[in-house]
Amino acid sequence: MTAADTIWWDSRIGPRHARITTRADRLWSWSMLLPMCNLVQLVKRRVCRSLVIWTRAGNRQFVRAGMSILIERYPYLDVAAPAGDSHFVWFISAADSGVLSAQFGVAEPPALGRIFLDNGVVLSQNGGFAGRIGLHAASAGGPSLLTVYVKCGLSRLPSAAPLPGSIRRKNDGRFFYADELVAEALASALDPAR
Repeated sequence: MTAADTIWWDSRIGPRHARITTRADRLWSWSMLLPMCNLVQLVKRRVCRSLVIWTRAGNRQFVRAGMSILIERYPYLDVAAPAGDSHFVWFISAADSGVLSAQFGVAEPPALGRIFLDNGVVLSQNGGFAGRIGLHAASAGGPSLLTVYVKCGLSRLPSAAPLPGSIRRKNDGRFFYADELVAEALASALDPAR
């Protein structure tokens, strides 16, 4: 992801998402998120990996369909089963399918939830963390966002479970993770499409 990608997203997708009040990402400014996330993690001696997912429009041109920022070498969320580090899926945003169709001529907008998670799993596998990932479902996404992650196959960390000591926020019950077995299942499900 480059600054040009974030500016494009903020000017072309962002204003349309802002009108969809049910979106957890409706007020996100990627041109602010990208440098802020990199700086915050740099202070913690971690690296952010920012990715763009592209799709093909009807005119055969490619258009940005999704944006994500992951944190590499993040503490594994399930402290009851200490396994070392993982990757953390920090911010993800898929362009609304109606926006992709109406504004950019994408006849069959892709469903990106599993793809975002797969990116995290594969990067975690390649980084030596056995595919372990974690994420926090934004509160603005309400119960429906929790359902999305459950349907994707992630494990939900109980709200009574402690978080790793280096994570300062309170566990609000909206944390999800994939251990090695779940990560392998998630990756294997998408292997035929690779």
